[in-house]
Amino acid sequence: MTVANPRLTSVTLAAYGWMPKDWAQRFYPEDLPSNWQMVYYSNDFNEVLVPASAWESGALVADWSVLPAGFELYLEITTALLESAHWVQVCECIEQTLATQISGLWVDASAQHQLPAAWEQRFAVHLATADTLLATMPANANAQLGLLRTDQGLTPAALRTLFEALQAKTAHKDVVLFLDTPYAVVGQIQLMRQVYGV
Repeated sequence: MTVANPRLTSVTLAAYGWMPKDWAQRFYPEDLPSNWQMVYYSNDFNEVLVPASAWESGALVADWSVLPAGFELYLEITTALLESAHWVQVCECIEQTLATQISGLWVDASAQHQLPAAWEQRFAVHLATADTLLATMPANANAQLGLLRTDQGLTPAALRTLFEALQAKTAHKDVVLFLDTPYAVVGQIQLMRQVYGV
């Protein structure tokens, strides 16, 4: 879907997985059991991008029922996941347990041809290429998805560049920006949202 420069009106922040970078030390209480992280996370955030690698480290056995009604899941789909030994179990989990909470799929463009055909109709499929900030969004999406990856906080110049890129490149007035960053970046971007009025 292409829209000629819509005015960006909102940037919603969410995480890439439950525990990117230093979030275990900075966001979660030290004594919080790992099986309570999803619930704790959902107190502050309404969306999460479940990394493709999460299926190897427990997502198949996670208690997804603890998430509140209205919490939105986005799933990362990669060629490696589609070709993995546990892909059949992942599909079953998605179809039988998660389908009603999935708001969209972040799909590596190279993996799109391997995606189950019915999923293109059932879910909003956002196509991403390597090192892309914003994925190409489908017509049935409620927002454009972005993924920011960095191992350190952002300088003021980098924050400005980020927001200018969001304003210039978005194809939708709303962006959900997933963060694979240190937790401090959340505060930095929240401040910039106020400056930019989004």
